[in-house]
Amino acid sequence: MTDLLVGIDVGTTRVKAVATDLALTVLGEHAVPTPWRHSGSHADADPAALAAAAVEAAGGAAQAAGGRALAVGVTGMSETGVLLDGHGTPLAPALAWHDPRGDCAAVAAELGEDAFRRATGRTLTPVPSLPTLLWLRRNVPAARAAVRYLSVPEWTVHAMGGDQVNELSLVSRTGLFDIAAKQPWAAGLAMLDATPDLLGQIVGAGEPVGRVHDEAPPALRGAVLTVAGHDHQTAAYALGAARAGALLDSLGTAEALLRTIPAPLAAAAVEALADAGVTTGWGVVPGHLCLLAALPTGISLERLGAMVGAPTPAERIELGRRALSADRSATQTRVTAGFHGLTLHDVDDEATPEVVWAVAVEDISAAGAAMLAAMSAVAGPHTEVLVTGGWLHNPMVRAVKTRQFGAFTTRELAEPGALGAAELAGVAAGVVAPRWEPDRPDQAPR
Repeated sequence: MTDLLVGIDVGTTRVKAVATDLALTVLGEHAVPTPWRHSGSHADADPAALAAAAVEAAGGAAQAAGGRALAVGVTGMSETGVLLDGHGTPLAPALAWHDPRGDCAAVAAELGEDAFRRATGRTLTPVPSLPTLLWLRRNVPAARAAVRYLSVPEWTVHAMGGDQVNELSLVSRTGLFDIAAKQPWAAGLAMLDATPDLLGQIVGAGEPVGRVHDEAPPALRGAVLTVAGHDHQTAAYALGAARAGALLDSLGTAEALLRTIPAPLAAAAVEALADAGVTTGWGVVPGHLCLLAALPTGISLERLGAMVGAPTPAERIELGRRALSADRSATQTRVTAGFHGLTLHDVDDEATPEVVWAVAVEDISAAGAAMLAAMSAVAGPHTEVLVTGGWLHNPMVRAVKTRQFGAFTTRELAEPGALGAAELAGVAAGVVAPRWEPDRPDQAPR
């Protein structure tokens, strides 16, 4: 049978998997919905259901490819995680990263927001794992007995037979890790009445951490397992943009602006970036950090399209074409956008759909420009830009990106996160050379 590399991306909407040959040519893919349980703004999942979905996606991809997995890598969302007892059994539901349940007030009162930003490279919101874990300890009594915390990709690897480990790019986003010191953050863990042992062995993306157990589908059994890191970074790796000097602008439902820079970075610089809305964490490339800014670009334009009578991609493309000739100076309307909503200010008679579309694209882009300026102030200017994602097909979005960056390259890969996970699985199995080796520092995707 064909030897396969399987990459799994446990995403917010879908759990996706691809199966490739050893040259990273995709031979099969499969996806299933992420098994959230929704109640209003709350969303959580049974950890067992998340792991089962990942196995189903991986098994389906391997079956479609008609081969047997040599290695399996798992990437995905980072801040959603699982609390385990001493037997590796989950003790509480896995709250979605976007779930608002989190005790930020307790963190601010005990540790201070400045200290949180300086240590963790994050602003204090319910998104990092620490506030969520505090909420779980207060509201789910069983959670107080936890001896280990794993993010969803790490939990998936463990549930498939791997060791209990924390990968650097994932643990960097939890609020439990001191970025500048590159070690567990004792003050944050103390709020959980925990020691650094709450985290497992710290590993890098692409390190082998066990093998798939015999209860998995036959095509996966015995495959080398690896944690392939945070989904945005793993996608950047697959796209060839996880290297110094490169800026990746990924235009999806959320827009991600990502730079990979050599370590180290002083704690004061980490704090300054967090003040500007830029997170700092360790990268999937050894010895490098990742600077990441997230913008609600795609989700905001979808909301706006529905509001002005352009709910389909084709209608939004036409609206974007008309927006190219819109005169913004004729209106006082402006737009502010967040992941939970879009606000139009000072709507006047000149605010036609195409004018509002132009204003929205420009105003959201301006917020991103401020974040990029903060990155450049710390890391120096970027030397190349790669733009990818479906929103680049919208004429107004493309025009604003051209205005913002000047020359840029584009590259499209189907499921780059899962493909990056497959490539790092090959690294773990020793059949794919890592991109950070001296003989292939800038190699483009295969």
